[in-house]
Amino acid sequence: MQFIREHKKTSIIVMIFLSLFLLFEVTYAGYIRNILKNYILETKEFYFNSSVLNVNGKVHSINNWDGVNSYYLTIDLNSKKNEVKSTNSDIEYNITYECSSNVVCSVSKENGIIREDLKNDSYSIVVTPLSNLESGEQAVIKTYATSVSPYEKTLSATYIVGVLKSNFSYNIEDSVNSKYLVLNLTNSVGFYEVEEAFSNYAVGDLISLDSYTALSAADKEKCYSAKVTLTVPNDILALDMTNLSYLNKIAASEETVRIDNYRYVNKYTFKIDATSSEKVVFYKYDIGKNYTYPIVNNDSVIDVSVVLAE
Repeated sequence: MQFIREHKKTSIIVMIFLSLFLLFEVTYAGYIRNILKNYILETKEFYFNSSVLNVNGKVHSINNWDGVNSYYLTIDLNSKKNEVKSTNSDIEYNITYECSSNVVCSVSKENGIIREDLKNDSYSIVVTPLSNLESGEQAVIKTYATSVSPYEKTLSATYIVGVLKSNFSYNIEDSVNSKYLVLNLTNSVGFYEVEEAFSNYAVGDLISLDSYTALSAADKEKCYSAKVTLTVPNDILALDMTNLSYLNKIAASEETVRIDNYRYVNKYTFKIDATSSEKVVFYKYDIGKNYTYPIVNNDSVIDVSVVLAE
């Protein structure tokens, strides 16, 4: 005690160092235990994996949420070590999740099965704000997938979803073994701009949502809130031509390419109403790919450009 009093500053530094060392030792020991457990399970040819979850808990930081509309998280799971080796049985698993107090979450299912023949499965979590969130705010979502048969193994991840106030946002929902992906587009602009003069309105005038609703169908065509142009990589995806966005495309905006005597849509432009969302479906040529954006991939496989009313 006398030494500590005489060397107070040194003693504090030593205590801090010892505390950090013990904390690191506990955390590192847990990390090693998880790695060893996973290795033992793989020696039994049991593979329970994911591109977004792992045994030590991945952390994903996302900053493209408007904080108003629901946010969708897609979690993929598989029973493969690689393209050659996989688990020779079905894998049953349970799903749990935790969400911060500023959102409410729902999950597409509470348990699932990775079939031996398919080798893939997935689930989704819908994150809905309790009230509109502001720029800089964030929601924290933790999710766990635990196999219960034939062996037990837990994978997890933490998603930190930040709000970046933007009048337009988009994301892609996809998973391995899915035949198609969904492009979600959200327009948060709450008004319209006149692009062709009519009645008492000149080009460039802004129209409120209520005033727009009262216009005739012909006059509505002369306004826009958001004009979106999609460019499709035709060697990877094919547009589902029953999409409303395509059926309602702007005249003369479509570009097509011909491949093996078939016509494919390469590019088109359409309008999205004020404060609304649109879903666009694309079929995948390679179902083994996962084009989820932004969590799994840093870049979108579909080029999206937009002109907003302002």
